[in-house]
Amino acid sequence: MSTASRSANAGSGIAVGETVVYAGHGVGEVVAHERKRVDGTDRESVVVELATGLRVTLPLAQAAERLRPVADAEAVEDVRRILNAAPRERAGRWNQRHNETKAKLAAGRATDLAQIIRDADPFERAARLSPAERNVYLQARTLLVRELSLARDTEADEAEAWIDTQIRVGDGKRD
Repeated sequence: MSTASRSANAGSGIAVGETVVYAGHGVGEVVAHERKRVDGTDRESVVVELATGLRVTLPLAQAAERLRPVADAEAVEDVRRILNAAPRERAGRWNQRHNETKAKLAAGRATDLAQIIRDADPFERAARLSPAERNVYLQARTLLVRELSLARDTEADEAEAWIDTQIRVGDGKRD
């Protein structure tokens, strides 16, 4: 049995209609709270419709851990600083670097996404990323563009251009 609620936050602190970021999956909107009986226990959950069209139902505890607000002005400034900074040196083995990068992607913090983009961008421009690395780079870029579009109240192409500008500003500082 399931009952959907389109009321406020049903005690979860996450309101229906709220725009959130689901770690590793991107921006979405909370569309409902549901109560389901599972194995004789009532369980509350949050339903999020992602920008990709995917609809995800998360138990409240998981929602509290994995959902966060869209980046605020301070977080956007942190992203700008990260994109302006020099890329990290590529140290260690490829698989270790790849696992670290995938963990950052899964965490889904705007600053982590910016680090992935900043560190991979020179290799992307030189066409020196492996297919796996390029896939993670493109995923991080897509997620950050969607979030910055909302955070900066711009279109996606403007968010893309803003990211490129911040990286180029950083390039000028490194020359």
